Formats: sequence, C-alpha cells, structure tokens
Amino acid sequence: MLLRRKSIFLTLWLSYIMILLIPVTVTFLLYINMEKAMIDYANRSNLALLEQARQVVDSNLQEMEQLGVQIATQPKLQTLWTIKDAEKYIQYEEAVRSLRNIRNGSRFIDNFYIYLRDDDTVISSNLKTDAATFFTELYPLPGRSLDQVRSEILSGYHYQDFWAAPQGTQDRSTTNVIASAFTLPLGEVNNGKGTLIMLINEQQILNLLKQIQWVNNGTMLILDSKGQVIVSTGVRHELPAGLLAELSGSSGYETYRTEGQVQMLSYTTGQSGWKYISLVPKSVVLKRVNEIKAWALALLAFVVAAGSAAAYWMAYRSYSPIRDLVYTISKGRSVQRNESANEYEFIRNSITESLAEGKELKTKLAGHLPVVRAHFLNRLLKGQVDPAELAPDSLAFRGVQFPFPCVGVVLIEADESKEFRIEESERDYALVRFIILNLSSELLGDSGYATETDNGRLALVLNVPDSSEETLLYRDRFIAELKGIIEGRFRIKITVATSSIHHELPEASRCYTEALNALDYRIIHGISSIIHYDQIRDMGRTDYHYPTEIEAQFMNVLKSGELEAAERILDDLYERNIGSRDTTPELGKLLFMNILGTLLRVTNALKIDEKLSLESATDPVKLILNSTSADEMVKKIKELIAFICNCVREARSEQHERWQERMKQYIDLHYGDHSLSLTTVAEHFGLTPAYTSGLFKKQYGINLSDYMIEVRISEAKRLLADPSLTVLQVAQKVGYSTDIGFIRVFKKIEGITPGKYREMLQISGDRKES
Repeated sequence: MLLRRKSIFLTLWLSYIMILLIPVTVTFLLYINMEKAMIDYANRSNLALLEQARQVVDSNLQEMEQLGVQIATQPKLQTLWTIKDAEKYIQYEEAVRSLRNIRNGSRFIDNFYIYLRDDDTVISSNLKTDAATFFTELYPLPGRSLDQVRSEILSGYHYQDFWAAPQGTQDRSTTNVIASAFTLPLGEVNNGKGTLIMLINEQQILNLLKQIQWVNNGTMLILDSKGQVIVSTGVRHELPAGLLAELSGSSGYETYRTEGQVQMLSYTTGQSGWKYISLVPKSVVLKRVNEIKAWALALLAFVVAAGSAAAYWMAYRSYSPIRDLVYTISKGRSVQRNESANEYEFIRNSITESLAEGKELKTKLAGHLPVVRAHFLNRLLKGQVDPAELAPDSLAFRGVQFPFPCVGVVLIEADESKEFRIEESERDYALVRFIILNLSSELLGDSGYATETDNGRLALVLNVPDSSEETLLYRDRFIAELKGIIEGRFRIKITVATSSIHHELPEASRCYTEALNALDYRIIHGISSIIHYDQIRDMGRTDYHYPTEIEAQFMNVLKSGELEAAERILDDLYERNIGSRDTTPELGKLLFMNILGTLLRVTNALKIDEKLSLESATDPVKLILNSTSADEMVKKIKELIAFICNCVREARSEQHERWQERMKQYIDLHYGDHSLSLTTVAEHFGLTPAYTSGLFKKQYGINLSDYMIEVRISEAKRLLADPSLTVLQVAQKVGYSTDIGFIRVFKKIEGITPGKYREMLQISGDRKES
C-alpha cells in the first residue's frame, strides 16, 4: 500500500511538501508586509505632492509680498499719505493710473486696491470711491459686513495678514477670495495712513490641491502662520479638534484618529509659515490593498492545494521505479518481503545476496577463464568490445590485464607443416595450432596474449610501453626466436605479419587490420617471411599534393603582391609533399616544375616576363633542374616569388600616385558642387570609399573629407571679403546647400562665425585706410 507507515512514498511526499513550504512561507511574509509598504508608499506620495503644492503657493506668496512692497514704495502713490490735502499735487486720477500701470505677475491675485483711512476712500486700478460703496455694492468680501471689514482688515497694523471666507459662506458657484492686507506706509505700527488689500483667488489653490492623490476621498487644509484655516477642500472650514498639536514638526506623516475614524495624516510647512495638511481615511488607501490581500489569500490557498497535488504526483512518479524494482526483485528471486522494512532495505538486502551469489559464480567461471579470455580477445581484435568492458575491473574479471598504454598485433600463419604432421587430418592441424599457441604464450609472458582467430590463424596481442626503437627491437627478437624454434625444432614453416604500435587499447582492432594487410603481401615475399606493415604501407605511391584550388589561390596572392602569403603556401606544399611523405626525387622535381609553371603563367599575365628575362641571366627552368636538393629548389622559387611581388607593388605604387593627384585636382575643380563627397569621389574613380580615403591620406597625411572642407573654407574666406555677397550666397558657391551647415563647419575650423569673420575683415580694412 502506498501510504503504509514504513513506505518511502510517504517520505518522498513529505519531502516535496517541505520544499513547497519554502516559497509559500516567503509569500506569506511578503503578504504580511504588503499593507505596511502600501501605506508608507501612499504617505510618501501624498507628502511629495504636498511639497509640490507648497512650493507653488510659497512662490506666489513671495510675489505678493514683492508686489506689496512695490506699491508701498511707488513715489506717486506715497504722496497719498505723505502730503496734506491742501498741499497734494497728485490727483486721484493719476493714482488710479499708477495702480493700473503696476504689473501683477501672480495668477493667484484677482485684484488689489488701497484704502486711505483719513479720507475713507478706496482707490483701485480702475476707480476711486468711498469705502462704504466699495465694500457693500462694488466689491463686497464674501461673508463679511462693512463693519467687520473695517474692524478686522482696514484698521490696525498688518503685514501680509490673511482672512479667508468664513465658514458657511463657501459658495462654489461664485469666486471665493482670500484677503491679504499691508499697512501703509510699511513699518508704521501705530501711525498707519492706509491699507493695501490683495484678493487671492481661492480656486487657484484648490486646483493645486486636487492634484494630490485621494483628494476626492479626503480633506486638504492650508493653515496660515497664525493657525487659522485659509483653504479647505472639505465641507467644514475648520481644523479638527486636537489636530494642531500633531503638527509640531515642519513636515511628516503619521496615523491620526478623529471622530472614530483612522486617518492618514501628511503635512509640510512652507517658508511663509503656512502648513499644508492632507487627511485621507485609511480605509480608502487600503481598499486596493484589501482586494490584493483577498486575491493573495485565494492564490496562496490554490498554490498550497495545487502544490500538494503536484508533490503527490512527483512523489508517486519517483516512487514508481522503486516500486517496480521491488516488484521485479521479488518476482525474479521469489523472495518474501519483510513488511517491517521499507523498499530501500529490501533492495539493499537483495543486492547483498546477489553479491554473494556473484562471488560464487566467479569461482565457477575461473575454470572457464581461458575460453572467456579467448572470446574477449577475438572481439577486441574485431572492434566489437564496448568501452565499458575495457575498464580495469572488467578486464580483471576476464583474466586480462594491459598495464602499458600501447598495443600491437602479430599474426602467424602456418604455411607448411608436412614434415611435422603424420596425415592430412584436422587433428594434426589442431595439434600444429596448439603447439604454436602454447609456445607463443610461453615466450610472451606478461607482454601480451595469444589467441586463435576464426580463420585458424594465431594472433598475438602485444602490450608495450611505447613505440620506440627499443620496443620494436624487442618485438623483432621475440619473432625471430619464436620462428627459429618452430621452424628448427618442429619443422613448421610460418609467415609472420606485424602491425604498427598504436596508443590506447581500443586501437587493437586497427592493429589487427594492419597485420592482415601486411599478411596479404606474402604472395610477393613468399612463405616463411616476416612482413612489417610499417615497411609496406607507403609502397606504390605515384602522386603528389597540388590541387587546382591551391594553385588558383597561389596565383591570386602573387597577383596581389602578398609575399608572405605566397611563401606560406609554398612552405605548406613542401611540408605536405616532401617533409611528411615518402616522395621520390622524380616526383619532387615534377612538383617543383609544376609550381614553376604557375609562376611563369603569372609573370605572363602581369606582363613582366620580359623584365624577368632581362634581370635573370639564367633560364628559371634550368635553375630548378640543376638544383642539388629540394631546399635549394624552394630557395630559388622564393627568389622568383619575391621578384613578382616587388613588381606588383611597384606598379601599384605608381598607379596610386596618379590616382591621388587626380583626386586632388578633381576636388579643386568641383568643390562648389553640393553633391561632392567621399562617396562621389570614390565612384568617379571606380574605387570603394574606404580605399579612396586611405589612399589619399597615405599620400597627403590628411583625410579626403578634411581636405575637401579646407578647400571650401579657404574659398569661402576669399568670398567673404566681397560685401555684396550674403553668407547664404557664399555657402552655396562653396558647395553647401544652406548657410546653417556652412556656419557650423566655418566656426569649427576658424573658431568664429562667417559674419564675425567678415566684420573682422572690415575692421582690418578700415584700420589700414586710417
């Protein structure tokens, strides 16, 4: 049963469950910290937006203060409170005109006017009237009667004091204003002559506050330096109880409880002392978080359920091979399983019993070891052995060991044994093979093994440390001794064929093939001979390596004047034909004559064959044929290669000089063409742009494009001396479509613009005339 107490299936399942709990635990920890992170992010976001609103409002308050100082210090307006009625020289009409001329740069200020206390008169930018008419009929302040205006605003000392519309008068259909007052003259605390009143459009501040996140679900407040509410986005135009005590710092955010509801409080303080406050219900901020938390819990539950099912499936899949193995062992061995042990214990006990049986079987196999060894050696020689069978343990099991890394094969063919055999019978032939096999095994000792192949031949597998001359001498002495005993004592004539010595045991099949190939040469060498593969493997070679593609490559590098590449190809041909292969002298001379023919065809194609005849007093063909060695032939061919490459480079250099001079002349003639460029010059001469640029720079030490600019700028400087030409006309005459690119290039080269350069020319000319 799968869920049996001692079954390893339960262990596997619980292990996978433990692995599943790691990401689940991490996810749960992230889930716990999600709410805190979201609240912190919302607080930081609100505070950042409050800071932005605060900076804008502070900037406008500073502009208001500057405007108030400007009005208070305006000379014509100062006469209103400094000169007596009988001595006033300024008319009210002129005061109104002065106020109209004062510039209002703040979009917060809707209007401003001056109240004169002695005259009980109000002067604005478009009228002059008495205070009662102005504040009751023309421009009444919302929520304030004339007496309230006189007592709160028009009397006493003020310096940028503020009055918001009182609570209960916030009518959003009309424009609500915030009044600000300055006592005139400035600094007169007890002897004020008038009051400057500025009206701030409250909607402008509300628009700033609407940019703050969750403004529609919370309340935004602005307090002035005295702690009174100037602006509020809520219905109540007052500060909640106890909130002012929480605003002791300059800025920050925290959780605040009011009227049984948890609020998220963010605030900051401006340079004018105003405080900007945001109150947002915590439930609003966490609405999305709670939705995510619900989804996270549902997803976590799904992951746990799916993970448990997947763990069960993976455990079952991992357990299935073990279960099948236990079933197979139980069925094959007919062993009753102990219910108190799990599957691993059952498998371990079965393996222990199998090892014991293996030892017993190995003892029995020892009696069959010669047959097993012979079968293995035959498969080794035919290349039928799996690499795993060549492991030391596997070889030892078959009674075979190869302590040295190199192997070789010796084949023995019994050619004639009439003097030994009594009659033509299979028994006598088997006796001959038996004698040779046992004698070979005795003489080999630990240096190899002897076995009989399928076709009746005997194969000796030699195991030697290397392929040195000493090893080959040891092999030859062994063959000579074996052949002497068999032919001298038993009067049996044998033919011996040997392979090369190769590295690694799997190469034994290759050695066997080489020995068979050598044994085939007994038709030529006769019976009772010793044939070495190393002596016959290169016999019958009648070719050399010089394919047509190599010849074509050789001709191409010669025509290009690439001396090193040509010499490299020649060295490679020499190495492949002379250095590493057994080529006869006749074939070597034929190879070099073929190479010489290639060189002569190149000289003819390049039209330098006459020059070669003049500079070389001896025929190149005779030079090669009269050489005493291959090295001397190579040396003379390299001299001919150097001659060809030098001729190519000289011809190319002369052509390059002609091209460079023609390029320069072409630029001097066509510098006024708008389409003139490196590409057009290269196309004109049938060359690539990169090659054209490199060729020009090699001759004159400057890029072709830079030379083109120098010619154009030089001509432009000459044309700028003519005052009748505009800069655009000059630019077009020197090859620029517009004056913008011309001015940029001219300033980059000369350090000044064309216009400045023309002014300098004119100044210089005037100085010369004076």
